[in-house]
Amino acid sequence: MNFTRRTGIKILAVVVGLGVVGLVAERHWAASRSRANSMVESRPRPELVRPRRLTVARHVQTNASLEAFEQTDLFAKVSGYLSDVRVDIGDHVKAGQVLSVIDIPEMGKELAEAKAQLESKRKALETALSEVEHHKADVTLQDATLKRQEVLFEGRAITDQTLDEVRAKTQIAKADLGVAEANQAFAAAQVELAAATVEKIKTLLGYAQIVAPFDGVVARRLVNRGDLVQAATNTRTTPLFTVQRIDIMRVFCDVPEDDVTHLRLGDPALVKPAGFEGQPYVGKVTRFSLRLDPETRNMRTEIDLPNPEERLYPGMYAQVSLDMNTHPNVMTLPAAAVGSDSGGNFVYTVTGDCITRVAVKIGLADNGNIEVTAGLADDTPVVATIKSAPPPGTLVQPPMVHKNS
Repeated sequence: MNFTRRTGIKILAVVVGLGVVGLVAERHWAASRSRANSMVESRPRPELVRPRRLTVARHVQTNASLEAFEQTDLFAKVSGYLSDVRVDIGDHVKAGQVLSVIDIPEMGKELAEAKAQLESKRKALETALSEVEHHKADVTLQDATLKRQEVLFEGRAITDQTLDEVRAKTQIAKADLGVAEANQAFAAAQVELAAATVEKIKTLLGYAQIVAPFDGVVARRLVNRGDLVQAATNTRTTPLFTVQRIDIMRVFCDVPEDDVTHLRLGDPALVKPAGFEGQPYVGKVTRFSLRLDPETRNMRTEIDLPNPEERLYPGMYAQVSLDMNTHPNVMTLPAAAVGSDSGGNFVYTVTGDCITRVAVKIGLADNGNIEVTAGLADDTPVVATIKSAPPPGTLVQPPMVHKNS
């Protein structure tokens, strides 16, 4: 009985000892695990973002002015009094429409005299033509007579004197024909000159009507009925009217030197005229000057805007946004995720639990995003902010990956 009790006591002691050892070991392991967790938790936890495919472009914001697609100042070609003024500012006109009429009575008299001179010259030409025909017939007759006389002379039927007389008449007939043909040529030249004079006066009388050169709007009227207008010269440069075509507007803007290499015909443009609410007008680059202004180092660029409702007016001021060198569906990262130093451009990634530097090549920057052209795969997350990221080789906690938005 005593033996059994001692044995039980010994077993109980062993059990208790093992329990104590286990408890100590568990507490030691827990302490070790706590220290390890504390070390891991003390590491930085970077935020990662994934690349995103977007369309990027080079954007230029610039000031602009609106002008009529076509504009012309209409001057008087002839002098006289305005007998009629048919339009006023704001009137729509068609090409060829008469805007005003200049009264030139003395030119009408000149035209009548010129027509009379032309008729006289034509009659003189008809007379000259008749003379030529008459002398041609005489030459033909004299030639035939000479041939007969030469045959008779060979048969000794006529004398030398008779043959010489016939020859002399033939020469005189030919000389008379030459004079008649010269008179005809002179008369024809006189007719041409007279006809040209008539046409010149008719043309000048045509200038008595001031007509619209194209469909448009009268922007200025600087004359009134009864005004004496003078033919335009270097010293007289005041127009009668200004006509503008505004169904299409030209938007003039200047592109800075740093951006001109990216400019292409057809680049999209947003035009927001001053004072207009709502959506801007959508256009595209239509033409540019292919030269830089030596003073501003800018290149004149034009955008054509349809204006069928005529809500846009010449002289307006506008803001223009140009999208140049567009790259569709390219890999992008937030600008804060890309760094740059003497070694080039780079991003940080996490390999295992360690920060790693990866060299990349970049392209366009657009709206807070940067195009990545090489060095990175589409599914590789990178540290979201390069400036606050720990240096390469730093151990980090498992990172949080966010979508690049």
